[in-house]
Amino acid sequence: MRYLKEIYWHDLFEAGVFLKALNSVWEMFGGIFLLAFARGALPRIVVFFSRSELLGDRDDLLFRSIMMQLNHLSVGGTRTFVGVYLLFHGVMNAFLAYNLYRSRLWAYPVSMAFVSLFLVYQLYRLTHTHSLLLLAISIFDVAFIVLTYHEYRRQQKKQHAII
Repeated sequence: MRYLKEIYWHDLFEAGVFLKALNSVWEMFGGIFLLAFARGALPRIVVFFSRSELLGDRDDLLFRSIMMQLNHLSVGGTRTFVGVYLLFHGVMNAFLAYNLYRSRLWAYPVSMAFVSLFLVYQLYRLTHTHSLLLLAISIFDVAFIVLTYHEYRRQQKKQHAII
C-alpha cells in the first residue's frame, strides 16, 4: 500500500513538472511577444482576431476588460517589465523542469526556492488585484512546492540506499 502511495505522489509530481514546463513555453513566447512588438500593437492584434465577436456585442464585459488591460500593457515601461518578467520566469521554469525530470538533486531545493520567491510576489500582487487566476496559480504553486519537497525526500532516500 505504501508503495502505491509513493507512486501516486511521484506521478503527481511529474504531472506538476510537466505543467510547469508547458507553462514555461507560453511564458517565454509571451515575453518575447511583448518585448518584440511595438507600443500599440497588442490592442490592434486583439481587435483583429476578435473582430467577428465584436460585431455581435461591442459592449461585452470580457472584451472591455481585456482591452483595458492591454491598453495598460501598451505603456512602454509596463510592457517591458511584464515581457522581461515572463521571459525570465519561463526560461527558469524550463531549466528547472528539465533538471527535475533528470532527477538532479540540487534542482529540488533550487526549484522550491525559486517558486517560493515568485509565490511571495504573486501573493503581494493578489492583495492588490484580487485576481482569481492569480489565486489559482498561487494555489498550484503551493501544491507544487509540497510535491517537490516530497519528491526531494524520496530522491534523497533513494540515493542514500544506493550508497
